[in-house]
Amino acid sequence: MQQVNNNNGSVRPLISVVAPCFNESGNLYELTLRTAKVFEKHEIPGELILVNDGSTDNTAEVMEDLSRRFNILRTVHHAENKGIEHGWRSGVEAARGDYVCLIDADLQNPPEDIWRLYREIKHTRTDMVQGCRSSIGRLKDSRFILSKGLNLLLNILFGMRAKDNKSGFVLARRDLFQEIFSHSGRYFYWQSFIRVAAESRGFRVSEVETLFESRQVGTSFMSQVPVKVILRCLWDLAVGFKEYRLGARVGPLASYLKRNKAVPVMNDLEWWRRALFSFYVLCMPLHKWKITRRAGRYYKELRESQWLSREQILDYQNERLKQLIRHAYEHVPFYRERFDNLGLIPSDIKSVDDLGKIPVLDKKTFKDNLYFDLFSSNHDKREILRVATSGSTGEPFVCYADRFQLEMRWAATLRSMEWAGYRFGDRQARLWHQTLGMSTTQVLRERLDALFCRRLFIPAFELSDANIGSMIDKLERYKPSFIDGYAESFNFLSRYFSERPPSNFRLKGIMSSAQILPEQSRAIIERAFNCKVFDKYGSREFSGIAYECEAHEGHHVVAENYIVEILKNGVAAKDGEMGEIIITDLNNYCVPFIRYRLGDLAMAMDDSVLCGCGRALPRIGRIEGRTQAIVVGANGNYLPGTFFAHLFKDFDHAVAQYQIVQEKVGAITLKIVKAPRFTDSAFGEILALLRQYLGESTNITVEFVETIPLIRTGKHQGVISRLDLDFQNLTSIGINEAPRV
Repeated sequence: MQQVNNNNGSVRPLISVVAPCFNESGNLYELTLRTAKVFEKHEIPGELILVNDGSTDNTAEVMEDLSRRFNILRTVHHAENKGIEHGWRSGVEAARGDYVCLIDADLQNPPEDIWRLYREIKHTRTDMVQGCRSSIGRLKDSRFILSKGLNLLLNILFGMRAKDNKSGFVLARRDLFQEIFSHSGRYFYWQSFIRVAAESRGFRVSEVETLFESRQVGTSFMSQVPVKVILRCLWDLAVGFKEYRLGARVGPLASYLKRNKAVPVMNDLEWWRRALFSFYVLCMPLHKWKITRRAGRYYKELRESQWLSREQILDYQNERLKQLIRHAYEHVPFYRERFDNLGLIPSDIKSVDDLGKIPVLDKKTFKDNLYFDLFSSNHDKREILRVATSGSTGEPFVCYADRFQLEMRWAATLRSMEWAGYRFGDRQARLWHQTLGMSTTQVLRERLDALFCRRLFIPAFELSDANIGSMIDKLERYKPSFIDGYAESFNFLSRYFSERPPSNFRLKGIMSSAQILPEQSRAIIERAFNCKVFDKYGSREFSGIAYECEAHEGHHVVAENYIVEILKNGVAAKDGEMGEIIITDLNNYCVPFIRYRLGDLAMAMDDSVLCGCGRALPRIGRIEGRTQAIVVGANGNYLPGTFFAHLFKDFDHAVAQYQIVQEKVGAITLKIVKAPRFTDSAFGEILALLRQYLGESTNITVEFVETIPLIRTGKHQGVISRLDLDFQNLTSIGINEAPRV
């Protein structure tokens, strides 16, 4: 049993000092008095939490007496001795401060140094500060030698250079402790691994040299030659090496699932699929350039988390949101300045409901502050990927994603494909570009990845009446079970499959993306391919944001990755109302997206109504704001608007904005807003690529303009087609003088 006694003060503490106590009655008065003086001297609202860990002396009585005399003191009682780790856990659970400082109750760590640890974390913006025990005045006995020896072993085994790795005198945000306390190994003295656990989760730890005084009152549990303790420490080192060095890094979702005792999802794949998946994950260093083997573990966690209750999903989002806001304030200058100007502090954002206190972030503001105010001060450049996009806006855009976000993207995509009937190992086809804009190494990795996934690429940018027959023959020979790609490409293929349904393969499902999917187009595609279509909503900045499930009752948001708001007139849209999509990325810490305005519109849905599939993941309804547009070249190629987004993304240094307008087949008007580094040679490359795909005889009229007007969604429309294209009758193309809407 654990009992907590509170002294409820009117001022919320900034720092909670947690001190586990086992038979420490003789030290508690001085510990409390000196801690109170630290708070008073430095004008810090604080509290001291003493955790009686099953003491056999009068520690409990002394604690309660002191709690009546000192209003900073709160007490926690364990009925039996559980050890330092559990004392920490109980104290952190009871803590109310933004920061928690762990300290021993024996006064060997001077309470006066609590201020020095706090000052260090505020000045350096580090995640955790560890008190490094100074050799000044320290007794050089056998315990000193053993402590140094254990520190050396920890550094060697875990690739660290800490001066005092196992010191338990540490200060950090309260939520950080809640995350690192989660571990899977069975340890005797897990407290020795507190820094190892923090760094294994990517937290940055700094050191402050502190005095370490000899114990004057009470008895240490360690003898001068503690053989039993030494043997247990060696066991712990083996367990810790397996968990923190050999094992996969424990992510925040795994930690939450463990704490909330979620029921693991059974693996329903046949043995050969499981073996293929394991081999695929094992080989990820060969066919992925940022994603690691951890992605396989994240996929399994997402398969489990999709069945959490609505309350649990919100709880997880709130937990991650608080961590993100704290990180952004501590490590990202742009957000720290924005918060300070608004008079906000991280603790003001406690839940998704508080997001409205933060202004939305538009693309222009993002671009203006990307270098370097939006980069976090503690990001690892080796862990991030540059993402270039134009989307449907026609305006080149660059952002960055860190490794964890990329791995969670991949895992979410695989999970969503399962909603559409796909199982790993199925043959799949993709109507997409495969290598446009990639380096030679990336092209090789992409092709190897396709081989492992049994994925066939059909180049969507090369579809035409002349080659459609060979493309269909390729599909017939390959016999895919699942196809994903551009909605426009499926519309195009539907004409041919309507006349000659596929006879050699049976599709489990089609995943459509990149453009909106009108209901009439969905019906035509489903009839032609004789399977269900599953719509995907995403963007280059975030990849898949929301997906349809088998119930087809809206799009499930990947809530483990994103918070999606739908706003109308600045407030949440009601059920059935159209609003603007605002995204907060919970996983991208190198360049955080907090309340980012995508420019798309969607219908709000009532999350209190459970989807027919049984998943409580939040949903959004019909997506609007992305337009379907196909440009027809003189060579007969049909190019979807997304082709131009991929083409121009690599020329963001030369082209600030572009727009393609087509009035008749074989002719386009290309409007260009020059970027500062525009050159004739770069523009020559653009024209050469356009003629390569549209045909040499395509008439390209170039207009250099100062600006390109917005469409009603607030976006720059990259492609405007005024051709009256009937996707089921592309051989008969007429001209419509009015703009196509």
